[in-house]
This record gives sequence, structure tokens and C-alpha cells, in this order.
Amino acid sequence: MGGRKRPTLSQLEKRMRREREAGKKKGKERKTYEMKLTSKGFLTEVSLDQIINEVGKMPYITPYVIASKFGLKISRAKVVLRELEKRSIIIAVDKNRRVPIYVPAQSS
Repeated sequence: MGGRKRPTLSQLEKRMRREREAGKKKGKERKTYEMKLTSKGFLTEVSLDQIINEVGKMPYITPYVIASKFGLKISRAKVVLRELEKRSIIIAVDKNRRVPIYVPAQSS
């Protein structure tokens, strides 16, 4: 009935410290991206270039993938993907009302 005993504060602190140290030892750091917007709310060319470089490495692209990786809103990610499709950088594989799915265009 009682369940497990809760750890004390010192035990929690030790566990948190060990987890942080283990994370540092792994050396697997996420690359952070800094997306800049113009005064009208569009992404700058520098930000688009960062996205273009990463999109070529991805097997598939959805608005959620772009939004989570680059820290954008889903609506802004959809706009970016439409722009990349206009530039022929990505190709729409399945385009429906909810989730469009794209793949990188093959550069020949």
C-alpha cells in the first residue's frame, strides 16, 4: 500500500550531479541554431542557408522535424518548406492538408 520511499534531497542532488557528469563524458552535444528574422517576420538568408545545409542530410522532412530541430513554430516551418520547394531544394512526396512530407531533391 505504501509504495516506494521518496529519496532525500541529498540523494536527488547526487543523482542529478552524476547524470550531468555522465552527459558531459558522452560528448554528444546538440548543435544549436540561431534563427534570425527580418523586420517583416521572414527568416533571413543566413538562417535559410543553415536550414538548406541540414535538409540535404535528412531522409525526409516534415514541418515538425524542422520546427523541433531549429526552434521554429510549426507555421513558420511550413512557410520555410514551401519556400524551399519553390527553390527546388526539396520535393513534395505526400502533400495533404495536415502534414506535407518532403524529401531532398537529388542534385545532378
